[in-house]
Amino acid sequence: FMVDMLSPPQPYGWPQVSLIPWGAVRDDLKALVDEKKCAPILVRLAWHDAGTYDKKSNTGGPRAVQRFPGGEAAHGANAGLDIARDLLAPIKAKYPGVSNADLWTLASYVGIEASGGPAIPFMPGRPDARATRESVPDGRLPDATLGVEHLRDVFGRMGLNDAEIVALSGAHTLGRAHKERSGFEGPWTENPLLFDNTYFKDLLNKKWTLGESPEGKPQYYDEKKEMMMLPSDMALLDDPVMKGWVEKYAADEALYFADFATAYKKLTELGVPKMPVRWDELRADIAALVKEKECAPILVRLAWHDAGTYDRVTASGGPRAAMRFAEGGEAKHGANAGLDIARALLKPIADKYPMVSNADLWAFASIVATEVTGGPKIPFQKGRRDAVTVKESVEDGRLPDATQGSNHLRDVFGRMGMTDAEIVALSGAHTLGRAHADRSGFEGPWTENPLKFDNTYFKNLLERKWTLTKNSVGNFQFQDETGTLMMLPSDVALLYDDSFRSYVEKFAADEKAFFKVYAEGYQKLTEGGCPYLAAINKA
Repeated sequence: FMVDMLSPPQPYGWPQVSLIPWGAVRDDLKALVDEKKCAPILVRLAWHDAGTYDKKSNTGGPRAVQRFPGGEAAHGANAGLDIARDLLAPIKAKYPGVSNADLWTLASYVGIEASGGPAIPFMPGRPDARATRESVPDGRLPDATLGVEHLRDVFGRMGLNDAEIVALSGAHTLGRAHKERSGFEGPWTENPLLFDNTYFKDLLNKKWTLGESPEGKPQYYDEKKEMMMLPSDMALLDDPVMKGWVEKYAADEALYFADFATAYKKLTELGVPKMPVRWDELRADIAALVKEKECAPILVRLAWHDAGTYDRVTASGGPRAAMRFAEGGEAKHGANAGLDIARALLKPIADKYPMVSNADLWAFASIVATEVTGGPKIPFQKGRRDAVTVKESVEDGRLPDATQGSNHLRDVFGRMGMTDAEIVALSGAHTLGRAHADRSGFEGPWTENPLKFDNTYFKNLLERKWTLTKNSVGNFQFQDETGTLMMLPSDVALLYDDSFRSYVEKFAADEKAFFKVYAEGYQKLTEGGCPYLAAINKA
């Protein structure tokens, strides 16, 4: 017989989570979801694990106690979740270092994204419960037969507000009710394997009639009796505040995705201790990558092109790693050709530090790369938030056009709030790297040593003789007298504007002055659209 004893606690934090191949775990979960079409039940498993949290007593929350017989596994609301646990068992066996609670949570994130929903940033660190006795009493999860006040009681116990209640209710856009599990029967939407905002549209636009499930429970049916809603779903329309959120999410899927991602992340991190980032270790890993792969230029370009989309008038764009959605959006903009190379280089580091947002990693990697190649120390503030869907990409054309002149540069950089001095200093990033015809349509290095960050770019701009030529793919660029170095039309344009030229001359004569303005301008660039960073870094 099994004795319900608490085993000694096993450490589960850093460095344990850094040894887990999170990218491979994600890939296996994605394959499982694609093969078994099991996203809905994986979301239900993680939801019901986390949704037991009580903020007053700091009990419950995501800790995978359902894997023990009895206790929460026997709660009525969790009927059928053994199916999800069994589906995940082979992956748990393959990656024994992953806690069950982390695996269940990550599986739900992957399921949501694989079904068309938002990409939710994952923070590891959920230790597993050690025995059945760590189960909480039955009744902490929502009762589908009850109304708004019950929802506020249940979700309020977890510290969730009305908007979060409505957003999380929208998870019903995935899956269907099964009479043998919940006593209810039928799907909420026409496509129960697609994560979108149809749940809210149907809630508002279909005519719902109260009836009974095959098990005699009250549920609502649409006109054709093909779809259903629970009493707790319909209750969202009875409260003016909650109905307002239903209407907003029905009208704006991007808003819903953003709010759902925030709320679901909050739900699945309830009671979980925040895992601190070892920034010194991350810095060392990036520095080693830069030295081994000589990839400083492309890491700087990745962060630059991520952040350089910021528009302070519309408060859109800026560093949020929208390029990681390879299916479209900013990843397909012509100016970003070849940056998949940089993203691939950083993937092993991203997998090792899953608690770091991609936007933070890209910015930090570029700062470390700049320092490793001899450039200035640039202050870094953590806390950039990743885009959760490709729909957060901005329109093409926000980055500088290398064929244009000084007026264009002021327009583009001015949109980000940059001064003339900062425009010239940031142009000096061309001291690193070379242009590639297959990416930008230009070719060649700006300096003799494209892996050294110094003020040579400005010296060359002033001292070399530049001749306009047509390159191998038919685009115009400037070539020096040796035929080995190049400048773009937007580089040479700095010489023909009095204000810009004065800074070119200043930076050519004084590298320290260049480094100072560059560091200030680059910090400003990589924090554009992130006014919340100061508060995060003071905490």
